[in-house]
Amino acid sequence: MRKLKVGDKVLAYLKGKGYVGYGEITSPAVMAKDFKLPNGTFLSDNSLKQPNIMKNKNDSELADWAVGVKWLKTFNREHALTKPGIFANPNVVCKLRHQPTIDFLALRYPIKKD
Repeated sequence: MRKLKVGDKVLAYLKGKGYVGYGEITSPAVMAKDFKLPNGTFLSDNSLKQPNIMKNKNDSELADWAVGVKWLKTFNREHALTKPGIFANPNVVCKLRHQPTIDFLALRYPIKKD
């Protein structure tokens, strides 16, 4: 997460479903305990589906980190973009280099193809 910079484009992949979002990073990575939502509240002050995100909140090496994202296009889980052989990686952040996946997603998202 800390590798991401403001302006970077990102794709969100939902495990077992497919790609569900394309967006742009709007704020640098900070520890989850310090992340503020656009409404000014801290992430931890909101109802979260992942309550353990604050488990190691005071340890910069073990803590979860968060970035702001402006979602440019999203799909719900039922319409996630997938096909046989599509690239998926369990890491939080990775650079997408699999050309067949890039070509597939570029038809549905405004992805700049290298």
